[in-house]
Amino acid sequence: MNYNRMKTKLLEKIDRKRHEMIETANKEGYTSETAVKCSQDLDLLINEYQLLLIEEKKSSATRPIYQFVHSMKMIAFNDRFSY
Repeated sequence: MNYNRMKTKLLEKIDRKRHEMIETANKEGYTSETAVKCSQDLDLLINEYQLLLIEEKKSSATRPIYQFVHSMKMIAFNDRFSY
């Protein structure tokens, strides 16, 4: 699963919805039905993004071998260039 692409697309949707909500609130008022609906839609998008982050973290936690190998590469890299 390509989490970076999914996160980018979701962040773009969040940004568009945020701008739409601000414009609507400025035109119709902050408590207008349309502004409230935009706010609720924005909340759902943000919740979806947070769930994606949690899923990504769980996915990476299930790969302990990969994490171990990656950390060993970093140690070797740092040792090679430390003075």
